[in-house]
Amino acid sequence: MSPKKIALWFLIVSVALSAALGIVAILSGKFGDFEGRVILTTITISAASICALAAGALFESRSARTLPGLAVAFAVFAASLIIIGVWGRISGDEYWKSTATVGVFAIASAQACLISLAKLAPRFAWTRTVAFLAISFLTFSITLTIWGEINEEGFYKAMGAAAILVAALTIMMPIFHRLSRGDLTGEKAFPSEDRSLFPTVLCPKCGQSQPSSFTRITCTNCGCRFIVTILDESSAAQQS
Repeated sequence: MSPKKIALWFLIVSVALSAALGIVAILSGKFGDFEGRVILTTITISAASICALAAGALFESRSARTLPGLAVAFAVFAASLIIIGVWGRISGDEYWKSTATVGVFAIASAQACLISLAKLAPRFAWTRTVAFLAISFLTFSITLTIWGEINEEGFYKAMGAAAILVAALTIMMPIFHRLSRGDLTGEKAFPSEDRSLFPTVLCPKCGQSQPSSFTRITCTNCGCRFIVTILDESSAAQQS
C-alpha cells in the first residue's frame, strides 16, 4: 500500500473515532479527563495524517523523495510526542516547546510538499521560490517565538507579512498550475495545420486524457511524463 493510501486510512479512522467519541460523550453527558485525552489523540493522528497525505501526493509523483520523507518523519515524530505527552501527563515546558517546534516543521514541510505539486511554467516558477523562502522565514520566526521572548514589534510585523504571503501564494498556486498547462504540454508549439495528432492522448499510467503534442507531456493527474512519437509517414497520414 502506498504512503498516500496509508495516511488516508489513518485519517478516515481517526476522524471517525473522534466523531464517535464526541457523540457518545454528548449523549451520555460524561466528558472526563479520559475522554478528552482520547479525542485529543485522534485529532493529533488526523492532523499528522493530513500532513502525510500532502507528502504522499508528492512522493507518488516521483518528482521528489527527500522533502516528502522529511514531512512524514516530522509529522510522525510530532504526533508521537503529543500522544506521549498527553497520556504521560508530561508538564515540562522544555518538552512541549520541543513538541511545538517539531509540529511547526511538520506543517511547514507538508505545505512545501503541496506547493511542490504544482507544475509551473518558467514565467510562474519564481512564485514557488518566493513561497519556499516565505515558509522558511515563517517557520524560523515561529520557532524563535516558541523558545524566546521577543518584544520587537518589527519582528511580529515581518512574521505577519510572511504569513499573509504564504497564504496568498498557496491559494494562487493551483491557478498558476492551471495557467501553465499550455506552456508545459506544448499545445502551441506548432501551427494547427501542421498537427498530425489527435487533440488528446491518454496517459499510459493512469488513463487520464491529456492535450496531445510532439513535445514532452506531463500528466496533470499522476505526474507521469511521456512523449508521443509517430514512427512512419503512413501512420501519420492515417491519424490526420
